[in-house]
Parts: sequence; structure tokens; C-alpha cells
Amino acid sequence: MACRPTPAAASCCACWTSAMDEPPATTAAGLVCPWLQLQLPASLAALAPLQAVLQQQAQLLGFDHASVQRICAACDEALGTVLHLGHDAGDDASNELQASIRLQGPALELRLSDNGLPYDLSLLPHYDPQAPEAADEDGAGLAAFLMQRLADHCEVLNQGQQGHHVLLQWMLPQAAAGAANPPPADTTQPPDATAQARAAAAIRPMQPEDAIHLARLMFRTYGYSYTNPDMYTAEGIQGRLSDGRLTSWVAVHGEQGVPVGHIALLKPQADDPAVEIGTAVVAPSERGSALFTRLVTTVQEALPRRPERVAFLHAVAAHPYTQKTFNHLCYHPTALLLGLIPGSASFRGIAGRRQGERVSAFHSCRLLQPVEPLQVWLPPALLELVQPGARAIGLPLLPQQEGAPALEGDTQLSSQVVQDMGAAFLTLQHAGPDLHTALARQLRALCRARMDAIYLHLDAGQVHAPAVCAAALALGFIPAGLTPFMPWPATLCLQYLNNLELDETQVHAVGPAAEALRSALFKAWRAREWLD
Repeated sequence: MACRPTPAAASCCACWTSAMDEPPATTAAGLVCPWLQLQLPASLAALAPLQAVLQQQAQLLGFDHASVQRICAACDEALGTVLHLGHDAGDDASNELQASIRLQGPALELRLSDNGLPYDLSLLPHYDPQAPEAADEDGAGLAAFLMQRLADHCEVLNQGQQGHHVLLQWMLPQAAAGAANPPPADTTQPPDATAQARAAAAIRPMQPEDAIHLARLMFRTYGYSYTNPDMYTAEGIQGRLSDGRLTSWVAVHGEQGVPVGHIALLKPQADDPAVEIGTAVVAPSERGSALFTRLVTTVQEALPRRPERVAFLHAVAAHPYTQKTFNHLCYHPTALLLGLIPGSASFRGIAGRRQGERVSAFHSCRLLQPVEPLQVWLPPALLELVQPGARAIGLPLLPQQEGAPALEGDTQLSSQVVQDMGAAFLTLQHAGPDLHTALARQLRALCRARMDAIYLHLDAGQVHAPAVCAAALALGFIPAGLTPFMPWPATLCLQYLNNLELDETQVHAVGPAAEALRSALFKAWRAREWLD
């Protein structure tokens, strides 16, 4: 049968599936399996079994000898291209790829998929058939050129965490007559400059053509565990650059060098009053060169020209390094978000972290513009918790004591679920008489959806804030702290931890303010969990 692997294929493939339950195509040679799926090692050892299966399918479909040879040659070049771009034998390399062979309309299709380094064809040197002597010695540009010319249709798709795909199609013999071949993908680009070591990498604003290289650098640092999937595709990064949600700087060696460092200012919406410092990554080859400090300095120099009211970062509490760096730059912790980062997150190069445990982060911030005194309505215990952080950043709070009028209207509560984080973010726009019911219903739905951490933001400048706090605390929320201008000047954050186990010793706190936050929040968490 066509869907039985040859002995060579069986010795190489870790997994083999087919679809004989679907209506098979019929040819003069017999039945053709509509699709086949192979799981292969990411090495040249996969070529022989892959070509054997592809050749058998092509012959059953009536391709002549010359066409079969062309298909096998394209398969060879495609596999070489995938291995060259996505698998470099590094410690972070993926060791598997998947091959799908199927009938796709009037064409035979081969799709090679993997979850290695992000890539697209812009990473390959340009090959000019009129000047073959100018090609790179490794032949990577020629391989990609041949891959496209030997197929009727060729695509390279980078889908980030969903994998990368090289797709080749050949029109079936009965459909090829009179059918124009789709034009091959345009891979023209300037030749790569030879990487040369420099005393120090130059830092410059990020350009759209840097995007794919940044995606690869993100993979080097986080694997595919970074919670913003846009940062793994050139299109996602370029989209954020173009609409103002991302302002980035990269560190490079030479004018056309590949980025070896990156830092950014990020916002969910371009007009938000708070901007986050994030996606700070440094290539392993640059660690110990003070590049991270230089990237941070670049961002600090840009902030006075920004329109936002506050700059903040989430200082990971799995280690003290980020806190120490930004404490010296007058960023102060105003909240501690317990379990913010999922346990699947990978912090490469940081030893001692227990895999699978969610990671907490301090919300550290610095005002970019003066703020007039803010009237706030807060219960005494919460005021005592947030007042030191507010004073440290220069956010003047004026506590108010008068009672609140009765709640009116319907409760308005928005919810943003971030599946990759296993977290949800609630924002209370208005509290009505149905507050407790609305909040309880939303909380139950999120817990059933297996959200591990749920964060509630409310305006402490509203007279009903104490009633909202009481309702939330009664449902099991505990304090987190202040997150200024997210979105209100005096935004109070509460948090609900859905059956999480926390270890206080794994939350590194640098300085008295961070230590006080950690102590108070873990005391509240232990009380809620009946651990004291």
C-alpha cells in the first residue's frame, strides 16, 4: 500500500500517520493515500525516507520520470533550507520536524514544518544565476533558489508559536496542461555582510527589516514561552512598530549586522498614558559586555520626549537583577503581581528556577510628568499598603473619609483574557448595586476557564472604591498595590490566585519597599488560604 513506510523510512520516522479512511484518489497504478504525515529528525538523515515516500506518491499520481526527479530534487533543497535556517545544533535547537504530503486540489503538496528558530527567506543570501561565482560558499542561497524553481508553487510561512512551514506544490499531470505556474516567491535582498567582532555593538532604532532577526533573538532567550506571540513573527513585530504600540532599539555590529540585543517601549494601545519597558534581550555572545545597561540607558534618554505620564516595567522576581538595575534609575515598586508569568516561561541562562511554577513580578514605575494631588477613597489597611510606594514615585494621595452615596446603574466590568499567560485582567468602569453578583459571576467563569491568576483594576479616585474593595476581598481577592495610570492616575490592583501554590522564598525582593510589599501580600495570601 502507498501509505506503508519503507524499511528505511520506518527506521528514521518517530511517527507515521495516514488517512485511508478518506475517499482515496484512483489512478492507473492504484489507490493514492490522500494525505500522509511523517515525524522526522531534524537532520539530513530524514532525506532518504522523505524522498522515498514523496517519490512513490508522485509515481502513483502519474508524474513522469523527469517530473519525479524534479520533485525529489526540490525536496532535497527544501530540507536543506529548513535545516540551515531553523536548526543550528545549538542548545536551544529543536530536534524534530514534520512532513505532510497530500493532495491539495489539483496539486501534490509537500509541507515541511518545525518549531525551531523563526525564519523567512530574507535570512538567505541572494543567489543570482547570472553570477554564480558570487554565491556564498555554503550554497544556502542556491538551495533556496533551486527549491523555488523546481516547484510550481513555493511559500515560506512563519507562524511563530504555531511553527514555520515550507510549502511546495506541483500541479498534477492532468491539471498541468494549460495551467500557468504561480510565480515563485521574491527573495531578492542585499547580500549579507560578514559578521565581524567589534569592541562594542552600536545601538540604533529598530528598522522593519530587523524584525525576523529579533524574532530569532527572542527564541534564543525565551524559546517559545514568551507570552506575546507577535514577537515571534516579522509581521507581528512590524505591525506593532507601524501603529505606535512598539518603539524599539537594537544593538548590532556593523551597518548590516544582525541584532544581538534589543529593548522596547510597549503599549496595548497607542494612546495609553502608561508605557512599559520590556522585551529586553541580549544574545548569549554579548552577555557580560554591559550591553543590557547600555540598552536601558538608551531607553531612559528617550523617555523625556515621550507623551506618556508614567513608565513602568514588570521586574521578574525569580532573580534580583532587573530590580537592582532599575532601582538605581529611580523606579520604585508600587505593586507585586503574584503568579503573573506562567510556569511554562523559559528564562534561559538563569539557574535555580523550578520549572512549572508561576513567577511573580514587581510593578516598578517612575512618573514622567508631575501629578497634582489626587483624592482617593481607600480602606485604611489598603491605604497603608500603597501610600509608601506612591510617595516614593511622587504620586501625592489625599485620603478622603466621607461616606459614599448608594450605588446606581448597572455594573460595567470589562475582561481581557490572555490564554498564553493563563491570566485575566478585569477593569471596573462603574459599580452598581449588582456589583457583588457581577464580579462573582465573572470570577466563576474565569476560574472554570482555568485562569491561574486574575487581576482587578479599579479607580481609587472614585468614592465607591471602598465598597468595591470590600466586595472583591469577600470573594477571595487580595491586594496587589498601585498601578498608576493603568488607566486611572490612582489605579488600585487586586488579585485572585486560582488554587496556586506560592513559595515566598522564590520571590526575590530588593530594597525595603519591595520587602514590605512581599511580606504584606504573602501574609494576606496565607490568611486567605488558611495557612496561618
